Amino acid sequence: PISMSNHFFSLIGFLSAVCVIVHAQNASFPDCKLGPLSKFPICDMALGAKERAADLISRMTLEEKISSLGNTAPALPRLGVPMIQWWSEALHGVALSPGVTFGGSLPFSTSFPQPIGSAASFNRTLWGAIAQVVSTEARAFSNQGQANLTYFTPNINIVRDPRWGRGQETPGEDVFLSSEYVNVYVRGLQEGADDRYLKISACCKHYAAYDLENWNGTDRFHFDAIVSDQDMAETFLPVFETCVRDAHVTQIMCSYNAVNGVPACANKFLLNDVLRQQWGFDGFVVSDCGAISVIYDTHKYAKTVQDAVAYAFIAGTDINCGSFYQQNTMFALGNNTIIESQIDQALVRAFTILVRLGIFDDASIQPYRQIPPDAVNTLESRVLSLNAALQSIVLLKNDGILPLAIQSGVKVAVIGPNANATDSMLGNYYGVPPFLISPLSAIQSLPFTVSYAPGCTIDTKDTSGFAEAIAAAQAADYVIFVGGLGQQVESEDRDRNEISLPGVQLQLIQELEKVAKHPLIVAIMGGSSVDLSYARDSNSTGGLLWFGYPGQYGGLALATVITGQYNPAGRLPITFYPADYVNQVSFFDMSMRPSSTNPGRTYKFYTGEPAFAFGFGLSYSKFQYDWKQHQVSVIDTTKLHKRNLQSKLTSFRVDVTNQG
Repeated sequence: PISMSNHFFSLIGFLSAVCVIVHAQNASFPDCKLGPLSKFPICDMALGAKERAADLISRMTLEEKISSLGNTAPALPRLGVPMIQWWSEALHGVALSPGVTFGGSLPFSTSFPQPIGSAASFNRTLWGAIAQVVSTEARAFSNQGQANLTYFTPNINIVRDPRWGRGQETPGEDVFLSSEYVNVYVRGLQEGADDRYLKISACCKHYAAYDLENWNGTDRFHFDAIVSDQDMAETFLPVFETCVRDAHVTQIMCSYNAVNGVPACANKFLLNDVLRQQWGFDGFVVSDCGAISVIYDTHKYAKTVQDAVAYAFIAGTDINCGSFYQQNTMFALGNNTIIESQIDQALVRAFTILVRLGIFDDASIQPYRQIPPDAVNTLESRVLSLNAALQSIVLLKNDGILPLAIQSGVKVAVIGPNANATDSMLGNYYGVPPFLISPLSAIQSLPFTVSYAPGCTIDTKDTSGFAEAIAAAQAADYVIFVGGLGQQVESEDRDRNEISLPGVQLQLIQELEKVAKHPLIVAIMGGSSVDLSYARDSNSTGGLLWFGYPGQYGGLALATVITGQYNPAGRLPITFYPADYVNQVSFFDMSMRPSSTNPGRTYKFYTGEPAFAFGFGLSYSKFQYDWKQHQVSVIDTTKLHKRNLQSKLTSFRVDVTNQG
C-alpha cells in the first residue's frame, strides 16, 4: 500500500479535467448483415479466415486492390468495405497516431512507463498486465469508432550502442530479457478472454538490425548495416524469432536500413527465407513508413520505382506504410516487373488478420466488441501504471541519505531540468494521459517546505539559472536534483554524440555539492546509457536513482521511493558505459565482439569497466545470494545438432534471501 498517494487526489482531479482533443481518422466496421458484403463468403463465419479474405480480394478491381496497399486504404463503397487505417500506435499506452482519435467519450488513455523502464522491473507478470490494459483500451477506442485494430508495436530491436536515440522504446540490450518481454507483451496484446479472435494485432519492429537514426552524416534511410552471420544469429534475430514462433505475432515491420547491401524491405532472405520459411510466420509484413521508397530514393538499390515495387513484393512486403505502392504499383504491372497475383497474395495475408480480428463478424457474439469507454482510465489501470513506474526505478547508489524521512518543516530544494517534468515523462509514441504528476508536484504535496529552481536546461550551456539554484540549495536541509535526458537529445531521428550528462548538468551538480548541508540526492530520467561515474564516486552525492521515462505517475513514483514508502528493486536493462566509450568504437560498427577498434558491446562482450553494469540495482533491503550448483556440467556444443539438446540442459539454482 502507498499511503502517500492520498496527498495527490486533489491534484489528480485537477489534471483529469484538462484534455487535449486530437483527431485522426475514424474507424468503422463493415456491415455483414445488410450491406453489399452480406451475401459474400467474407461474411460467412463457418469458413476459414484465409478463405474469407481471399474471396473478398478476388472481388476487388485492380484499382481497388492497389488503393488498399497503403497504410491509409480508402473505403470501397461498391463492396461495403470501410476505410482501413493500418497504422496505429500503442508502445506504452494507446498513442497519438493516424489510426487513433482522442476526444469525446475517450479523451485519455493510460500512460505506462516507456518499455526501457518497464524492462527494469524484470517482471513478466507486470509486462503482461500492461499489455492487457493497452489492448483493452485499444478495443474500447475501436468500439467508439476512434481507433483501428492493427498496431505498430512493440519495438524489439536490441540496444547495441548507447548513442541510439530509440533505445527508450525497447526492453534493452539483452537478447533473453527482450525475448521474454516480447513473448509476454505480444500475447497480452493479441490474446484475451475470447480465443476465437485476436484482441488486437501487434507488430514486431524493426526487422532487422535497425539501431541507428542519424549519426555522423548518415541517417537510417542510407545506413547499410554490415552484420556477420554470427551476430545476426546470436543478437539481431532471436528476439524476432521468439516474437514469431512463441508469441505468434501477426505483423512484422521491415526497417529503413539495408542489411549487408540489401534494403530490409527488399530483403528476400530475411522476409521470406528466414521469416516465413524457417520460422513459419503467417501474418503480414508492413514497411516502416516510407521504407519502400528508400529502396529507390536513398539506397539506390533499385534503378526505377517499378523495380523498387517489384523488389519489395518479391521479398514479401505486403503493406506499405506510405503511398509508394499506391502510386507506383500500376506502373510496375504495366512493365511486367510484377504480376497481379503478387498483389493478391499480399492483400490476402493482410485481410486474413482483419478477419481474425472479427471486424466482419457479428458484434453481438464478440466480447471484445462490447468493451465500453469506461474500460479506459480505470482505477485498476491507474494503480497498474503507478506500480509499473515504481518497479521501473533503479537505485544506483545509497550512502545512507535514503530513504528521506517525511518530516514537517524540513526544507527540501528540488532542482534540475527534469524536476518539473510533465510531458517529457512520456518519452515518445505517447497518447493523452489523464494527468501528469511531476517530481516537483509530488514532493510539494508532502509536509516538506519545498523550494524549486530548474538551474539549467537539459542540453544547453546556459548557466544563468545557477545562482537561483545555488541559493535554494544553501537555504535547504536537503537537495534533490532531477536531471538527465529528454527527447531534445534522444528520440526517433536523433542519436547522441556523447553519453555524459548533456549541457551543464554535471557542472550544476558540482556547484550544488559545494553548498548543500547534506549529500545530494540525484535522480536521472532518460532512456539510454549515461555516464554517472562522477555521481557514483562523489562523497557529496549520497543517493543516485534512474527512472527511465516513467509515464503519468512518474513524479509520484519517484517521491514515493525517495521517501521510503516503496522499496526500490529495479535493475538496469542496459549497460551504463563510461563517457569515453563513444571514442573507442564507431556507431557504424555492427560487431558485438571486441576487436582492435571495438571494446565490445553489451554486458556480454564489453571488455571495459562500466559506470554501472547491466542488471545492477540496489534496494533499501539487503539480500543474501547463495549459489547452490555444486557440480558444473559441461555441454559439448558439437553434439547439440543430434536432437538431444533437452537431455543435456542443466538446471541452476540460486537462493535469494531478503535480510531486511
